[in-house]
Amino acid sequence: MRFIPTSPPARGPARAGRTARALLIAVGTALAIAAGLVSPRPAAAEDSGAWRANKGRIFVSDTEFGQGYTSDGAMVSAMKKQSKTAIKGDGNWTLNFMVFLKEAPGANTVNIVYYDVTGKRDQVNYSEISVKPDQKIIQLNGVSISKDLGFVKGHKYDVLATRIIGGKEKVYAKATFTLK
Repeated sequence: MRFIPTSPPARGPARAGRTARALLIAVGTALAIAAGLVSPRPAAAEDSGAWRANKGRIFVSDTEFGQGYTSDGAMVSAMKKQSKTAIKGDGNWTLNFMVFLKEAPGANTVNIVYYDVTGKRDQVNYSEISVKPDQKIIQLNGVSISKDLGFVKGHKYDVLATRIIGGKEKVYAKATFTLK
């Protein structure tokens, strides 16, 4: 590779040093990209129309959410059709969530928190899940809850995706469902 200067030749050692550093940075960055060490951020599914249309929402179902939809519209249509506000069980329930965070959490974990809202709002349970700091869509299939964990058939629950920041709960997404 031959470097062809586009500006007049460097005058003095200081300018020559800056030009050499700039060239080294440019070549180093090009090599890092080629080696896959640094990559430009792709237009990820997290920035899709599905995320923009549903941010802040959690879809709840008693069957697993699928993957590989042909379009954002197909995914949203399938999620809405599959989503339920009442989950049936006999004291044990299996939940599946499609979570659309309002924004990326900026951390490696998010809490999934359950509040019984039948009477006075009361936290029943929570779990911490691993995420990427820039992740905006979370798919959770096969979450088991039971009466042994404090859940009651016939009660209504808020499920929230949260983080505790500065001692306060920041809510990224929310849904309400009833256990039948």
